Amino acid sequence: VMVGGSFYWLLYGYGNSQQILEFDLDKRSLAFIPMPVSDIGDMRDGNIWVMPAEGGGLGLLFLRGICAQLWKRKTDCKGVASWVLGKTVELDKLLSLNSEKQRERPRILGFAEDNNVVLLWTSVGVFTVQFESLQIKKVFESSTWYLYFPFEGVYTADGCIGGGPSGAKLLYNT
Repeated sequence: VMVGGSFYWLLYGYGNSQQILEFDLDKRSLAFIPMPVSDIGDMRDGNIWVMPAEGGGLGLLFLRGICAQLWKRKTDCKGVASWVLGKTVELDKLLSLNSEKQRERPRILGFAEDNNVVLLWTSVGVFTVQFESLQIKKVFESSTWYLYFPFEGVYTADGCIGGGPSGAKLLYNT
């Protein structure tokens, strides 16, 4: 994810070596950022995602069971950066899940940066969640979580229907 003038990636390691890699475009430097929690499990299991924080800056979405924790990286007056827990959301209540009947915990499938929306898999379906407004939308039902690769696309106005001589034609009643 790009936040400010830096790119951030999750580094998947073993044991306690899981951290975030920062590449600062202005300084052309690399830095390692520790995780805010130590017992994150395997990050490849869909439980953590680097994203912009609410109000700007680096953020982290961490799923702990059926709770979503939104962390934010803050810098104090002395220039020391640390993680602060911003918001905790109980996904079973937000998504109307019956936590007693859930076979598996929710997993993060992806993140749409332009819309600040997270794509979450649950055992009852795939949802989009906008954590700032807590708006949700069920995208479709699914019982498997590992078969999806979410993506976000854009197009220019002149490439759409009626956008000039090379635009697509709108066919009615066909």
